[in-house]
Amino acid sequence: MKTVGIYVHLPFCEQKCYYCDFVSFAKCSEQEKETYLQALAQEAKIYQRFLVGITGKSLYLGGGTPTCLTAKQLGQLFTILSDFFKLPTGIEITVEANPGTLNREKLQVLRKVGCNRLSLGVQSFSVHDLQVLGRIHSPRDVYNTYQLARQVGFANISLDLMYGLPGQSLLGWRDNLKKAVELEPEHLALYQLNIEQGTPFAKLVQNGLLEEFSQDKAFLMYKETSDFLQVHGYRHYEISNFALPGKEAIHNSLYWLNEEYLGLGVGAAGYVQGIRYVNTADLDVYQALLRQGQLPQAVKEPIKQELAMAETMFLGLRLLKGVSKEKFLKKYGITIENKYGDVLEKLKRQGLLQETATHVALTKEGLPIANLVFQEFL
Repeated sequence: MKTVGIYVHLPFCEQKCYYCDFVSFAKCSEQEKETYLQALAQEAKIYQRFLVGITGKSLYLGGGTPTCLTAKQLGQLFTILSDFFKLPTGIEITVEANPGTLNREKLQVLRKVGCNRLSLGVQSFSVHDLQVLGRIHSPRDVYNTYQLARQVGFANISLDLMYGLPGQSLLGWRDNLKKAVELEPEHLALYQLNIEQGTPFAKLVQNGLLEEFSQDKAFLMYKETSDFLQVHGYRHYEISNFALPGKEAIHNSLYWLNEEYLGLGVGAAGYVQGIRYVNTADLDVYQALLRQGQLPQAVKEPIKQELAMAETMFLGLRLLKGVSKEKFLKKYGITIENKYGDVLEKLKRQGLLQETATHVALTKEGLPIANLVFQEFL
C-alpha cells in the first residue's frame, strides 16, 4: 500500500496580493468553485484507480486561499478526499487560511472533518505593511481569528510572517516578532519577500517606483529572528521555520526529505513513483482535461538517480539537522562522501557546511546564503 503526503491546491482568493505569483484567481463565483470541486473529484478518482489503496501520510490544503470556500464547500471537499483516499485518523491535516476569510462556522466544519492544524497567513501586524502587500485583513482580524480558532479547539496553529517589506524597518520587524510570540502559536514560518516576475511589485521595481530591499538589512533581520525565537522556546529546524518542541510541520518535512507526495489541483506539483509532475496552470484546460478523463499534467519528468541524489542534498540541507548519511546510503547505495567529497570539502573550507559522524548540515554562516550552497550539488 502506497503511503504519501497529499497536497490539494485551492486557487481562490478574495483579492490577489501584490507580491503573489502563485496560481490563484480573485473573485470567483460560487458556481466556479463548485465546478472546480467536481474537477478535483475527477482527478482524485483517476489517481485512486492507478495508485490502488493509496493512503495519506499527511494532508495539506494550500492556495490561493482554501478558506475562500464556504463551510459547505469545505465539507464537500473533505468528503471527496475521504471517498478516494484513505486518511488514517490522527494524521496531520493542515489548512492554509487568511484571517479575513474565516468564521466560527468554517472553523467548526474544519475541526469536524479532522483538520488539526491551521496555517494563518498573517504576514504582518502592521496596518501599513498589510496595505502595501495588498492583504484584505487587518491586525484586528488576526487576533479575532486566532482567538476563535483556539475557542473552537485548534491546538496547533502556525503563523506566516514576511520580512524585507517595502519601507519596513528593523524596529518594525522586531515588533512583528514580539506580537507573534505573545500569541504563543505552536509554529512560525518566516519568509523574506521576493519580488517575482509578473507581479505588481515587479512592475513597480521595473518602473523605478519601488526599491528592492537591502540584502544586508534582510540578513540582519534573519539573524535577529533566529536568536529572538530560540530565546522564546522555538526551535529553528528549517531555514524559514520555527516550532515549539514536537510541533514541526510533518507535511512540509516530506518535501525537505525528498519523499513522495501527490499534488491535486490546478498548478499543483507532485512526486509519485519516481516521476515529478506539475499540473497545468490554466484553469479552463485543467477542468477540460479532467472532463475527458485525462490527468492535467503539463510537465512530467522521471527523476533519475543522479538528480534524485542532488535534490536530496539541497532539499535536506534546508533542515538545520541536515542530511542523514545513513539514510542517503540506504536510499542510493553510495555514501555522501564518495558522491560529493570534493563539494563537501570546498564548502567546509568556506565555512558554509559542517559534517558530523551522522549528518551533513549548513553552518550559521551558510544559512543566509543557502541557495548558493545548493547550486554546488547541481
